[in-house]
This record gives sequence, structure tokens and C-alpha cells, in this order.
Amino acid sequence: MKTLSNFPEIKTIQFNEATFTYEVSDRPVFDKLTFEVPANSNIFITGSGGGGQSTFLKLLAVLIQPQAGQLLFNGLDTTQMSFEDFLPIRLKIGYSFDLGGLFTNRTLHDNLTLPLIYHKVCTQEEADERANKLAADFGFDRQQHQRPAMVSGGLRKLICVLRAFMLDPEMLVMDDPFTGIGMEASRKLVRMIQERRETSALKHVFLTSRDEVWPHWIGCDTLFIDDGKPRFEERQAA
Repeated sequence: MKTLSNFPEIKTIQFNEATFTYEVSDRPVFDKLTFEVPANSNIFITGSGGGGQSTFLKLLAVLIQPQAGQLLFNGLDTTQMSFEDFLPIRLKIGYSFDLGGLFTNRTLHDNLTLPLIYHKVCTQEEADERANKLAADFGFDRQQHQRPAMVSGGLRKLICVLRAFMLDPEMLVMDDPFTGIGMEASRKLVRMIQERRETSALKHVFLTSRDEVWPHWIGCDTLFIDDGKPRFEERQAA
């Protein structure tokens, strides 16, 4: 099996004077943001509608880049990295977004194994084993060899969420992973996050959620983002 990454453990994540503006707008979502992102924690990101929460997650996952300023992992500026330079960090990040697409001409099983096969991190047999275990744990064994158009929207969403776990990431970035997947799958997802925080590589979890009960069960601290300004709030001791 191939080593996933030569990049050391992620210790710090920092924005330095970072500015991001969508092309359709002349108003920045973030304007010269300087902020040290809480690491080695479970973080629930919330705030007013349109306050920049989803954009913040996309920046964290390095799916988009600030037009000015820096995003630093362990003090290294990702905005100056080539694709090859950034790949060792990319392999440490699992991400799931509400509209994160599946390949419609591939089965659910193939969509799950794709990150492993594309990055050549293990054999096909090992990739199949990981996908089969998730299918058994989340109860879609009989549907995993169907294509996305043949299953419910909730199951398609669940596959998008579970694919974020396939590389056994050190950092998870998930935008509203619980909406649409059902109560039982949500409970299993919470348990899987908790278990992987205790037993695997997973150290940093960042998520949004329409229902605050799930972040509470995970044990998240809260990061409020309103009008592009983050404010961190630790959980109060019971």
C-alpha cells in the first residue's frame, strides 16, 4: 500500500490577510482575514445566513483560494504551491459539500473507491473492502452497485459524505453532512467521527449543520462567522 503523504502532521492552520470575493460580486466575503483556525478539535461553524460559513469551509479544504493574502498549513503558504506540492496536504483532507457531485456513469461503490484508486493508495481489493464495510455499516449493501440515478437523493448525499472518509483523513471538512441522510445514518455518522477521532488519523473536524444537535453530540466547539468575521467559542464545561 502506498504511503498517503509525506507531509507531517497538521499542527497549525492560519489565514493571513486573506481576501476572497466571488466573481459575481464586488463585495468580499472575507476581507484581509487574519485568523488562526482552531486545530486538533471538533469545530461547528455557524452564523447568520450568507455570513461566509460555506466559503470558509471551501477555503479550508483548499477547493478555492483567496485572491490575496495567505492560507498557511504549518506555516507553509498553500497559495504559492503547485498541484504537485499541495498533493501531500490534499491527501490528508476529506471533504464533503452538499452539492459535491457523484459520477453518474459509475456505481455508488465505484464512487466510494475512486479516491483510493485515483491516488493509487491501495489495491483494488483493499479499496473494495473499505467500501464494502461502509455499505454494511450504513445498510446499503444491496444498492451499492447501482448508479446514482437509481437510488434516493438521501443515499446519494450519504455517499458524498462517506467518500470523505475513504482516505482515512487527518482533517475532515463537511458542509451540512446530516441534512437529508436520515436519523439512523446521522447517528452512525456521529459515532464514526467519534471513533475515528479516538482510533485513527482523524484529528481536525470542521462542519456546518442545520440541526445543532449533531455537533453537540460530537462535542464540537463553535466558530461563529458573521459578515466574514470569525469568533471562536469553546464549549462550557458541564
